[in-house]
Order: sequence, then structure tokens, then C-alpha cells
Amino acid sequence: MKKLLIPIIALMLVLAACGNKSDDSSGKSGKAETKSYTLDSGKKIDIPKDPQKIAVVAPTYAGGLKYLGANIVAVNKQVDQSKLLKDKFKGVTKIGDNDVEKVTKAKPDLIIVYSTDKNIKKYEKIAPTIVFDYGKHKYLEQQRELAKIVGKEDQEKKWEKEWKSQTEKDGKEIKDKIGEDKTVSIFDEFDKKLYTYGPNWGRGGEVLYQAFGLKMPTELEKAVKKEGWTEVKQEKISDFAGDYIVSTSEGKAAPGYEKTNIWNNLPAVKDNHVIKVQAETYWYNDPYTLDYMRKDLKEKFLK
Repeated sequence: MKKLLIPIIALMLVLAACGNKSDDSSGKSGKAETKSYTLDSGKKIDIPKDPQKIAVVAPTYAGGLKYLGANIVAVNKQVDQSKLLKDKFKGVTKIGDNDVEKVTKAKPDLIIVYSTDKNIKKYEKIAPTIVFDYGKHKYLEQQRELAKIVGKEDQEKKWEKEWKSQTEKDGKEIKDKIGEDKTVSIFDEFDKKLYTYGPNWGRGGEVLYQAFGLKMPTELEKAVKKEGWTEVKQEKISDFAGDYIVSTSEGKAAPGYEKTNIWNNLPAVKDNHVIKVQAETYWYNDPYTLDYMRKDLKEKFLK
């Protein structure tokens, strides 16, 4: 009996050793699986198939990734200026535009930056770096790209379908109230200069013009066609003012342009058709912010 047990035990040890060897080889020395991703520049890079620690240097993409359940280990501190996003990133390391060292310490396996970031080469030495050209993607395309990065395409499709259905109804309600052909402008004062924006540059443009299907004044549409935004000289404000104006001055002292005679003589101002919104919260176009703007704008238009 003892003689029989010895070869059986030996065989079990060999099988166990083979099993361990197999496990080691399938783990590929602990390296995470990768997938190919095409940047906006056309360049292809390898990124983690399932990124576990993302550093979001470009704040535009933080909310969209968070909504998809991504684990963000470092995020641009600008998100704290949004009353919606601030609560979403409690406990996450906050970084500035040039905090390369802080990003390094967070040990990300993926980094996301704007194409205008001057530290791209430094970030590429830390981890695979996705460089986004902000102006290249409309807001829904942007969310699709983020879903592709983290492998959540099905979740994004479900959200997008529901979003389109809801905003189509909202847009109809608003147009039934204000009139099908009424125009809307966005005015935003920044650094004592006045700007207006088109359908894909934040400040509510994505919701107003793309989701709700509201119209821009002709001159405004021409002016923002190339860059997506344009500076407006105060004396030219009437050229870009719509029947309704969305002003990012809520919660602030009245901006300079709202104290002029030109402003006070605009039909939208005289008709009490100026809708004030909070600038910092309206900067973004992630699903959290989009839904807030959808409700906020609808309520103010139907008031």
C-alpha cells in the first residue's frame, strides 16, 4: 500500500507544479491587458483594456468618466468650481494644469489631457496618455469615446437613447411655449470681456441648440461657425442677441455689459426674456451636468 501511495503523491506534486506554471504563464508576468486606441491626431497607442487608475488632467472629461464608473485617482481641481461635480470627486487627489509630480505620485495607468497641454511628453513617460482635441468632438461623440476607453459602450448607448428621448420632449414643450422660430443667445463675461458661444462649447450650448433644437440668431451662427465661440464688442451686442438670452451671471454682481443702454434696449431684456445661469456649473457637458442644465433651462424657459 505504501509503495502504491508514493507514485500517486509524486504524480499529484507534478500536476500541481504544472498548474502553477500554467497560472504564471497566463498572467504574463502580471502585466495588464492592453488594447489599441486611435487618438484625435490619428496616432495609435496601447492603453489598458480595463484602466483601473485614471488621472484626468483635462477637467472636461472627468464627469463623463465618473458617470461610467471609472476609477479616477487624480482630477483637475477646476471640477470643484462646479457645484455638481465637486461632490463627485471628494477624496480624489486634486491637481493643477502643471502638477506633473502630483500625477506621478497618483500612479495612474492612464492619463487624459487636452491637445493644448504643454506637458504631454512628460505625461507620456508616466503612463499611456490620451490626448483629446476638445473642438473635434460633439458632446455625444465625446461620451462615446470615453465609453470606448473604459469599455462601457452599452451603458453609454442606454444613457444616450434615454437622453435623446427626454430632450426631444423638452425641446417641443419649450418651442410650444416660446414659439418655434424664436432665437436664443448665450452671453458670458470672462476677464472683463464678453463672449458668445455656439452648440458645442459648454455654457449650455449643447442642450439649447443640439438637444432642444433651439435656434441661434443668424449673425451669431456665422460668427461661431469656425471656432465655436467669439468675443463680442459691447457696441455689437444687438447683432448677436436673440429673442431669448442665456446669461452666465447668476449669483454674481451684474456684469459690465448689463449696465449699458445698449443692453437695456435689447428686445429680450425689455421682454424679460433673460435667463440667468451659473457659469461654473454650466462650463461642462458630462451626463451629470447635462441633466442639471436640461432641468434648469426647461424650468426657466417655461416659467
